[in-house]
Amino acid sequence: MRRQHSEIQGRNGVVLAVSFEPRDWLFQLSRQMHLPFPLLSDPERDVYRAYRVGKGSLGQVLSPGTIWTYIKLVVRGRRDPFQRIDLRQRGGNFVIDGRGVVQFEHRGPAPHDRPSVGQLLDVLDAV
Repeated sequence: MRRQHSEIQGRNGVVLAVSFEPRDWLFQLSRQMHLPFPLLSDPERDVYRAYRVGKGSLGQVLSPGTIWTYIKLVVRGRRDPFQRIDLRQRGGNFVIDGRGVVQFEHRGPAPHDRPSVGQLLDVLDAV
């Protein structure tokens, strides 16, 4: 999302990322990764519940795709995610139009499962 942020903005899109991590940790992560969009803290997971993004099963967490995602993080030198992360928390991606209507929703069955930014850009083009 960071690399394609200007393309998203060019389509009148706004990126907001929501995490269950504490606000101070997200602030550090945002600065460290030079994120051009806000990271919102939801430690009680109210947003996760509202958008029906629950936790995955142990089988989903231990899927090859999820393991590969975490191996790549370690190779890149990111060891900190394993100190705080809830490995079972699934993610979701949503495109909400200017009237507040959800135009696209993706609830990944595993933590690593996400639509590509290209798919999200296609949705923005259609909205």
